Amino acid sequence: MKSLFGSFLLGGKKERRVLDLITEHFSLVVETVNQLIPLFDAAKTGNWQKVEEVCREVDGLETLADGMHNDAVVAISQGAFFSGMRDDFLQLMELDDEIADAAKDAAKILAELPMEPQAFLILYEETSATLNDFFTQIQSAVNILQESIKFLESDAEIAVSKALLVERAEEEGDDVGDRLIKCIFAHKANLEVLTLLQLRDFVLKLDEIADAAEDASDEVIAIISKAEA
Repeated sequence: MKSLFGSFLLGGKKERRVLDLITEHFSLVVETVNQLIPLFDAAKTGNWQKVEEVCREVDGLETLADGMHNDAVVAISQGAFFSGMRDDFLQLMELDDEIADAAKDAAKILAELPMEPQAFLILYEETSATLNDFFTQIQSAVNILQESIKFLESDAEIAVSKALLVERAEEEGDDVGDRLIKCIFAHKANLEVLTLLQLRDFVLKLDEIADAAEDASDEVIAIISKAEA
């Protein structure tokens, strides 16, 4: 299967610059998501000052990603790609940005109200469904999507195969996330209502990262399908 440049793109400087911007933007998105790891580590030890510091770092990365997103939108709107494909690439960028937005919102949910470390450690209690297991699937979905986007330029077939793997990671993450929610509510008698809701909303917002990645992978497949039509 040809690259997209061999399929429908002109392969000019504008198109290549936009694909570079999309790739660079997604690197920032991945960095934003990965920054949640030190956030978890700080919460496990009850270091809420550190949680707030990391939250600000996540917010800063998401702002940088927003700026690059805007640059790419301007480039696409100014004529890069055939006019019939512009909306598809704009939608891909929007979905990519939703991943960073969800990571930022998850960090803010955790930082907004300090809780006892024992409450947060509930997310590590169920051996078959810990926060680590959940986040591993989330990272997998995001990282595979990154690979899929990179292959848009060089090999559309690999881009599609990677995009299909994103859906599998998202589905496996959903299963772990559901079990985490059940684990949280199993402790409802011992948790303050605000803490219970905070933990629930935190897990649900993390799940939105994988959901957005899966939606973006669908858009990658849609772009390639149109290119070959």
